[in-house]
Amino acid sequence: MKKLVSFILFLTMFCSAALAENGTIITVDTSGVVQIPDGTLSAEMLSFTGNQTYAVYSAPSKKSIRGADGRARVSTNGWIQVFGADGDWIMVQYSISDNQNRIGYISASALPEGVTVAELNLKRAVAVVNYDTAVTDDPLVSRSPLAKLAENTTVTCLGTMGSWMYVEATDKDVLYRGFVPTDCLSGIVTTLKEAQQAIVGAWKLQTGSSIDASRIVFSAEGSVTGRSTLESGRSVDWDGSWSIDYYDTAHGRYWNEAEFELTLTRGTAVELYGLRICRQSVGENGKIVYALVISNGKKTSDMVLSD
Repeated sequence: MKKLVSFILFLTMFCSAALAENGTIITVDTSGVVQIPDGTLSAEMLSFTGNQTYAVYSAPSKKSIRGADGRARVSTNGWIQVFGADGDWIMVQYSISDNQNRIGYISASALPEGVTVAELNLKRAVAVVNYDTAVTDDPLVSRSPLAKLAENTTVTCLGTMGSWMYVEATDKDVLYRGFVPTDCLSGIVTTLKEAQQAIVGAWKLQTGSSIDASRIVFSAEGSVTGRSTLESGRSVDWDGSWSIDYYDTAHGRYWNEAEFELTLTRGTAVELYGLRICRQSVGENGKIVYALVISNGKKTSDMVLSD
């Protein structure tokens, strides 16, 4: 498929044609077409009926965010690459100017009569944003921002394009899709089995102080030891037991929308914390490393531990 797309791009590099409503041929300048980097998303050039424009949305819904301050449109008199179909929509890339493209969705009814395209090969995986970042609908040229994502926001990953991740998120409950740098995301552990395995081991404090500990060791049999530093500077060791279970975010107890609830028992005290476990591959061998994001309430009091 990639070789076929490259061949098509080569043939149309200097010009292609769109059929106008009156049957005349409209010459389309394709000199600015960018090559799609390797990834799960790929596109091919497609000729549309000329002299038409269509509203462009960031996601396959008229209720989604729309670029250009809600006025984004594509003209069929310019080049259009098609990634595939998503229900009654098709995902396209087109040129706005020499310095800016846009990737978004138009109605599948825009396709010429008798023309069909394959369904988008989208995957859905939950991830968390590691730091504040911008989302763009033009990852290959201008990288102009479409929306913003705050640190610790949960997104759904849909596909890859080179060093970019295609994600789905909401802004004030309004749906949108766009691209962020892949390295700004970490996967989120969502199964109890993986969580119980991932938490076992020695952890050191990166930031925060929800549990008031600079070092914690979770053992597989359910015991826990830790080291806390008092205001005087003296270190105190403590021990107890731990357990985790799924947490229902509808309860609204933790600011980090935790997937799990961690129970710590130290002496006669029983403490509850919201627990999110982030997962990331590092190095050429794809080694998996984890980080624990622990919250003790609705405010932004948290503790981040790394192994």
